[in-house]
Amino acid sequence: MVPAPSEERPPTRRERRKGETRRAIAGTARRLFAERGFETVTVAEIAAVADVSTKTVFNHFPVKEQIFFEADPLGWPAPELALRERVAGERPVDAIRRVMTRPSSGAAVGAGEGTDDAADAVDAGAVAVHARVYRDSPALRSYSREMFAGQERALREAIESGAGEGEPGAAGVLGAGVVAALILAAVREVWESTLLRIAAGAAFEDAATLGRHELDAALDLLSRDSPGLDPPGRDLPGRDPVGQGSPDRDLPGRDPLDRGSPGRELPDLARGGPSRVPSAEVARPLEDEPARRAEGARETQGAEGARETREAEETREAEGAREAEGARGARERAPAGGEGAGAAGQGVRGPVRGDRPSITRVAQLAGVSATTVSHALNGRRPVAEETRRRVLAAIDQLGYRPNVLARGLRTSRSQTIGLIIPDITNPFYPALARGLQDVLGPAGYDEIISNTDGDRELERAAIEQMIARQVDGLAFAVFHTHAEDLLPVIGAGIPVVRLGGRLVQAGVDVVHSDDEGGAAEATRYLLERGYRRIGFVCGPHAEGPAAERVTGYRSALLAAGADADPRLVAHTHFSRAGGSSGTARLLDLPDPPDAVLCANDIMAIGALDTAGERRLRVPEDLAVMGFDDIEAASLVSPGLTTMANPAREIGQACGRRLLDRLRGGTAEPSAETVIPARLVRRRSA
Repeated sequence: MVPAPSEERPPTRRERRKGETRRAIAGTARRLFAERGFETVTVAEIAAVADVSTKTVFNHFPVKEQIFFEADPLGWPAPELALRERVAGERPVDAIRRVMTRPSSGAAVGAGEGTDDAADAVDAGAVAVHARVYRDSPALRSYSREMFAGQERALREAIESGAGEGEPGAAGVLGAGVVAALILAAVREVWESTLLRIAAGAAFEDAATLGRHELDAALDLLSRDSPGLDPPGRDLPGRDPVGQGSPDRDLPGRDPLDRGSPGRELPDLARGGPSRVPSAEVARPLEDEPARRAEGARETQGAEGARETREAEETREAEGAREAEGARGARERAPAGGEGAGAAGQGVRGPVRGDRPSITRVAQLAGVSATTVSHALNGRRPVAEETRRRVLAAIDQLGYRPNVLARGLRTSRSQTIGLIIPDITNPFYPALARGLQDVLGPAGYDEIISNTDGDRELERAAIEQMIARQVDGLAFAVFHTHAEDLLPVIGAGIPVVRLGGRLVQAGVDVVHSDDEGGAAEATRYLLERGYRRIGFVCGPHAEGPAAERVTGYRSALLAAGADADPRLVAHTHFSRAGGSSGTARLLDLPDPPDAVLCANDIMAIGALDTAGERRLRVPEDLAVMGFDDIEAASLVSPGLTTMANPAREIGQACGRRLLDRLRGGTAEPSAETVIPARLVRRRSA
């Protein structure tokens, strides 16, 4: 959707440069999206091709989806912008219908970028590519819903203000919030269906024409099917008294033929032939009007109940900042009365269903300022005990809860920590997350967890998403991330802790178990038990902690003069199935191993599966040993001998390191914390 323009004034030199940079970033991103699809292109790649820093990209576009939607190929104006052309006595839905269904040339996706001709040119091929990228991306389709929902507040306010008309009650008895929601739902549905037609091969002009007529019909149906859109007891000019949306009305600037009238033939984009678009008058007979209007009233009342206000203010100071983040925040509107009116005598509404009490209402009920309420809650300044009791009583009566979002906007802190892990189904990582929360929870932080399946592209995408979500700190247990992948998060000033591996990089702390020493100790234990040909089952390419464990395994073999045959190292997936297949490959060697050491316990359990399938006795025919000491290691039969890798303790150490960075307690560029591994003897080796 084309946003409403700001006040006209000549741009400064700095603003022109910023605009050029923004257009360069958007143009580069569109080319990359067209070549490879939306999901596979990273912000770091866009920055590299556009020759800017990743931080610059995020400064212009906080999330990658915003780059795609920088230009709307259909060129439809935002509904609140359409209201600027509203004429005296015209209802909001009719003004939007009249303006948005006028023929337009569309936005200039891929044409005339950076010039004054951009708004007048259409590159049909570029629009088709743009549409196909949208069609093939679940992330973009999901974001489009958020994008339209984010326009609800602006449209509601435009309706309430009368768009310059100054007419109270312009939204009718339903309320501006419900009207805005209904209009935007209709607009989004037609907008997306038009874009998907173009993606399927329809010509731009044909799809745009049909889209305008579908929007006209949808808004006409909404206009006639929602009696609450009219101010009560009033007939508007140009509209018949029963609200039938008569085709005879003629509003300024509207082509009487451009209404989808009966018999109008339009291109049938599905079959390639003409299609008859019936008018609402044909589709909805007049004799059914009373029953239909009653049904419509029930439906809109249901919609109103579902969209009751969710106020999101923490303090009056935060209100302006929260409004700037309206696309991310709650969808608000004032309640229509009834419930919540009981406390009006005290100047404070009582809570109603779906209504979130604000700090201002707490202050009014307690007879103090919002600042005093804040001080009573956070304890930063002394508050008289009697005042504190009144504040707590008001909080209890209203059910008030502090708004973390508003606080974050005021303090530039989200109170969240990102955790990126390769496999959430591996019990080691939930235990690690628990340890992290042990430390971060009491400090007021929540975790956002992202699973990557050990895929480097997913790891890089997860890092970008954490930056976009504005996490205060990042912990990641990944195997394929390289130093350059972390530059964006370091550049954003976010404290980073790597869990495992020995990556040496300024701005990145490392917390890990003694992977190399633990693997060496495990190998020595097997040698001491009399095993001489020891295999190692590890992950693909043995990066990160697994690489350290392979190094420890080999060093122990060489120190003991044992066979270090490279064929005894099997690369597979970090999973039970991977452990099973890797062990099977080793057992198929001409000279198979008599013991197998696995990179984690889940893989070791897979090794036990293979031994059982081949009727090998464990540990008599084949010894099996794991790493991590997850709970399942003591439950399988035979019990799994393993190296304890204390996941929860590692998580706690990571949490302490992040808190230290967040509080400015460490000046050194990076630090390393090593948690010793411990041998746990059971029956498998």
